[in-house]
Amino acid sequence: MKYALVLNAPSLDAEIQEDHIIAADGGYRLVENKKVDAVIGDFDTLGYTPDFLTTVTFPKDKDKTDGEICLDYIKSIGGKEVTIYGGTGGHVDHVLGNVNLLAYAQKVGLRAKMVDAESTIYFLNSTLVLEGEKGDVLSIIPFGGACSFKNSSGLKYALEGLTIEPFSSLGISNSFLEGRVEIVVENGACLVIIRKKS
Repeated sequence: MKYALVLNAPSLDAEIQEDHIIAADGGYRLVENKKVDAVIGDFDTLGYTPDFLTTVTFPKDKDKTDGEICLDYIKSIGGKEVTIYGGTGGHVDHVLGNVNLLAYAQKVGLRAKMVDAESTIYFLNSTLVLEGEKGDVLSIIPFGGACSFKNSSGLKYALEGLTIEPFSSLGISNSFLEGRVEIVVENGACLVIIRKKS
């Protein structure tokens, strides 16, 4: 089953495509006019606990963010895929932490992506197949160390045998040669960021 996870952000800048919505605390403000399956968190941001919805409340002093707790919840109710909304808006420390949710989702067995108005972000440590259009921009950023690639197809700059070291900009601004791209990681992990051609 596919879920939308809506995080707290200044605005919702991408249209939710999923039928099932989980809101993390203040993220509920962005979807209160939609059918929401549950609101989860410590409710320090929202400021109240909606008593007309399914809510899961956690104490403010906890070892996980509301976003992480929401991913655990989605997994516990049988979720398989999750699209994260609101992850790239707001405070930069929250944005960086939110990007980590992509790796955490995979750790708990969820396929995940993060979307905003102009980009889609994936965590990759194995194989990823992407659909897009010729000219779409694809950037790769090593995650947690060097990332080596076994092969790729459909990209302007092939990745076969390439290793991108931490702190390198080598993977920025590749592009789709056709409508389908495949990337196979041999060792390590990376973030893959897609932007529509301008």
